[in-house]
Amino acid sequence: MNLEHMILYSVYACTFISFAFIPKNKIREASVIYLFQLFVSWFLGLLVVELDLIEYPIRELARVNGTSFLFEFLVYPIITVYYSIYYPRIASKWKGILYTGLFATGITIPEIIVERYTDIIRYLHWHWSISWLSIYLTLSLSWLFYKWYFKIDGG
Repeated sequence: MNLEHMILYSVYACTFISFAFIPKNKIREASVIYLFQLFVSWFLGLLVVELDLIEYPIRELARVNGTSFLFEFLVYPIITVYYSIYYPRIASKWKGILYTGLFATGITIPEIIVERYTDIIRYLHWHWSISWLSIYLTLSLSWLFYKWYFKIDGG
């Protein structure tokens, strides 16, 4: 087994384990957040691949999907669930901006490392700063949707 497959299997394991740590009283909210972000990340992921901005040389379901199934369908939506359910609701706008920025940074740094040292992802006409910005914006979009859907004030 090569490094890329070890990374993918490890991330699968961590992602599936992380489902168990969603608070029981937040399962309904987590499901809505997960499905919303899955739709957003799947659409944008396909768009980025079809425009030849990024490619995934080593990926799952390579014959049917050009994107990273693991990231678009599992990892990013579950990260968004945790982002949304633990968002600092009673805080200043600056804390919300910082919170979102930290999540975007926490996702982008491993992506940079994986892009640089493995064949899991390859930037063609892309830069890590575009990843950071798109992650920041989609996290913010999911938070706004979550607030609207569940009629949450604050944050």
